[in-house]
Amino acid sequence: MATGVELICRTAMKAASEVGTVPELGDLLSGLVGQVVPHDGHILFGMDPVTRAGCFGDLNNCYSPQALQRIVTDTARSDSVRDRTGPVRVLTPGMSDPRHSTQLRIMSAEGFASELRIELTGGGRTWGMLILLRAQGSTPFSLTDTAHAAAMSQPLAITLKRFVASTPLGSARSDLPPGLIILGPDNGIRAITPSGREAVRSLTHDRAHDGEEVLDPVWDIAQRARQAGGPVVCRSFSTRGWAAVYAQPLGEPSVGDVAVTIQPAPAEVLLPAITAWYGITPREQTVIERALEGLSVKQIARRLDVSIHTVNDHFKAIYRKTRVTSRNELTASLTH
Repeated sequence: MATGVELICRTAMKAASEVGTVPELGDLLSGLVGQVVPHDGHILFGMDPVTRAGCFGDLNNCYSPQALQRIVTDTARSDSVRDRTGPVRVLTPGMSDPRHSTQLRIMSAEGFASELRIELTGGGRTWGMLILLRAQGSTPFSLTDTAHAAAMSQPLAITLKRFVASTPLGSARSDLPPGLIILGPDNGIRAITPSGREAVRSLTHDRAHDGEEVLDPVWDIAQRARQAGGPVVCRSFSTRGWAAVYAQPLGEPSVGDVAVTIQPAPAEVLLPAITAWYGITPREQTVIERALEGLSVKQIARRLDVSIHTVNDHFKAIYRKTRVTSRNELTASLTH
């Protein structure tokens, strides 16, 4: 007989393709996981499978925008998203590890007694994270909670992937006008264009906290650009399709301003993330790349040294995975 954890995982994976929005996905996972790991608030975010930058998310009953900004910045700075000893980490005030001191101080000041982070991993990639919070006065997360959470890491990763892949690629193309945001050293907004503000609302799925915008995807990639000392790109799943989020330091990389540009993602930028999310094989990706070059099926077959029948089989598999109906729709989804 399946355990409660197994039933929850099955239910989540089955429901993933029926969920329409990121907030709905967050509520679904929080509700299901809460049956075995009770909590008072949650943060869910997906990660670009190529750069590991946060690319979409949902939150409820969690940190204030100011606290969340510091946590996102600190996480990106220390690359502490991955717990090298396993997919789950518990933070509780009183822990002595200095790496977590900033987050522990914030947690206590914000009225939380414990935080449990589940890294959503599968197939050698990290797809996102689910953070659960317990308010002060509650019992901190236990070893049993940790064991349940670890068992859910891979199934929840599959759920996240299925949610993204359930959106037909043809309807996921971003129509956002390019937007620009300048962030100061503390990640505060120095300047933002009207289209930038619209893009941020799309990236954060119109989330706000007490009337304040929550800019976690922008904060995250800005800090990663500071760490890299140069440009960083993230493919973000927004309410209006896939967008490319570029961040580049202005002046001194580690302490200066960062320019963040949000715009429709060109095919060469979008394709690596799309192939991961939609489960496209390396050979299928090559077929897509040749199609984007305008090659015919016969030319692709000759280039790859395979039969025309094999190329057509690859196209059929690509159409099924991306939920498009033709080559024209496929290429238009990636180029318009």
